[in-house]
Amino acid sequence: MKKLLLALPFLFLTFAVFAQENNIPLIQVEGTSELSIMPDEALMFISLTEKAMKVADATNALNKKTKSIEDALKKTRVSGYTFTVDNYFVNVNRVYSRSTSRDSGYVAAQTIKVRVKISDQNLVKITEALHQTTDMTYNVQFQVSDALRKSSSTKLLELAIADAKSKADVIAKSLGVSKLLVHNVTYTTVNNNYMPVMRNSKTMMTMDIKESYQEPTFSLEEQKHNDRVMVSFTFSQGKN
Repeated sequence: MKKLLLALPFLFLTFAVFAQENNIPLIQVEGTSELSIMPDEALMFISLTEKAMKVADATNALNKKTKSIEDALKKTRVSGYTFTVDNYFVNVNRVYSRSTSRDSGYVAAQTIKVRVKISDQNLVKITEALHQTTDMTYNVQFQVSDALRKSSSTKLLELAIADAKSKADVIAKSLGVSKLLVHNVTYTTVNNNYMPVMRNSKTMMTMDIKESYQEPTFSLEEQKHNDRVMVSFTFSQGKN
C-alpha cells in the first residue's frame, strides 16, 4: 500500500507533463531527401577449385593458382586495391552416377576477393590480368564505398532537414502563424543497403586463357539513397 501511495505522485507528475506537452501548438512534418550516387568501387569475387587424388596435391595446386593471380595483379601496378582470400575448404570429391556414388580423390576450393576503385582504367587492367592468368569463375559487383556513403549521408540529412523546414514554412504561412521554433526532432538512420549491381560481359563464366581476349565492357548504374527526419515546430498563435 505504501509503494502504491509513493507511486501516485510520480504518475500524476507524468500525466501533467504529458498534458502540458499536448497543449503546445505544434506543426509536425516529415522531411525527405534522395541522392543518385554513382558507384565508385568494384568488388570482384574469384572462385578457384582444384581436384587431385591426394589432399596435399589439391591444396598445393590451389595455392599455386592463388599465387599466380596475386602476382599478376601486382604486375598491373594498380595501387589502392585490396586482395583477400577466404572460404577455403577441402572436401572429398564424390562422384555420382546411376544412383551410386564413389569417392575420387579430393577437391580444394577458395574465394579471392579483390576490391578496387573505379578510376583510371584500374578495373580494366585488373580484369585483363585475370583473363591472362588461369581458369576461374568470377563476377564483378559495383557498389558505393563506405567513404562515399558516409560523405553522402551528411548531405542527405541536410536536405531532409531543409525539406522539413520548407514544408513547415508553407503550412505556417497558409495558417497565418509565425515565429516557428524547433520543438522536437526524431531521426532514425535509413537503411540504404542496396544490392550491388553486377555488370560485365564476361562475368560468371569460366575463362579459357587460350581464347582470344576482348576488353570487357562495363556499364555502371546510379544507386538511389534516401533519408528522412521528423521535425516538430512550435509557433506563436498570433498572426503576422
